[in-house]
Amino acid sequence: MTYDPILELRELPRFRVFTPIAAPRLGTSLVLEPEEGPPLVIAAGDRVPEARLGKYHRSYLIDLGNYGLRLEERVPSADPSFQFAATVSFTCRVHNPAEIAKRRVRDMTGSLRLQMARLMRQVAREYDISEFNQAEAALNAHLEKFTGDAAVYLGGYLVELHAGGAVEQSSAEFHDTSRAIRMDRMRREPMADVVRGGRDEMYAQWLAKRGGDPSQLLEFEATARADEAELMLRTMKALEPSEGAEPFAFREERKKLTARLLGEPIEERPKKRKSRLAGSLAPVVDQAPDEQVRSQSGQPEAPEPEKAVNRVRGLGPRPERSDPDA
Repeated sequence: MTYDPILELRELPRFRVFTPIAAPRLGTSLVLEPEEGPPLVIAAGDRVPEARLGKYHRSYLIDLGNYGLRLEERVPSADPSFQFAATVSFTCRVHNPAEIAKRRVRDMTGSLRLQMARLMRQVAREYDISEFNQAEAALNAHLEKFTGDAAVYLGGYLVELHAGGAVEQSSAEFHDTSRAIRMDRMRREPMADVVRGGRDEMYAQWLAKRGGDPSQLLEFEATARADEAELMLRTMKALEPSEGAEPFAFREERKKLTARLLGEPIEERPKKRKSRLAGSLAPVVDQAPDEQVRSQSGQPEAPEPEKAVNRVRGLGPRPERSDPDA
């Protein structure tokens, strides 16, 4: 939707004795273009100077009304294979009639298309094809600051987006997939809370779905216990000792399975093996008090007695055995 702001364009004769230039009517403005110099703007109700004889050779009657316009433009999305089809509705009113006459604007929407399309493309390419609401809000926010130029007043923007290009052929599938994902998320989040609540929470969910009747749940548990007992019996039979000594690991596992089958607590007490070297090393003997006194007074220390021989580590010479016949 557009309009022509120049209602009338006339070539004026030099002598206008019988056809003087008339003043513009209400809601319009008259622009007189001289042969030299800036144009003269005549508002509605004003007197036209030199209406019969003058230097003007062209006049423009400019429409000053407020019009609702609409612009349609395809703009890119964040996905290079898809586009938005944008429809922008806005209002427009001429502010500078002399500029409109100078540029000879005959298509108001067409004169604004380039600037508006550049702004819309910069904003829209930041959003994915599924982010319709965010893209519309961003376009409206940026266009509210767009004033065009000094020749017109712009405002009242309303942007509507819909999928265009390749999305028109697969939009139904796209929206169905998005809706399915949202529905799955809605079902999954409450169930995740039930799972995090543990066994009691899952039992409560089961009973809530079946009117509080636990018979089927108890039947399932009994079947599971029977299957587990049968599996443990088979395992115990597989661990039975054959000919020869029973391995230590098998014996321990059979004890655990038996305790679990009978419902008894399983005791796991790791046995610590004593070191064979424990107690074989001689304890360290503290220095005698009299030796400490001699060392402090500077007296010569007495020769140290022979250290006990550690037979285990093999330190020192082996002691000589006395000959029993000697």
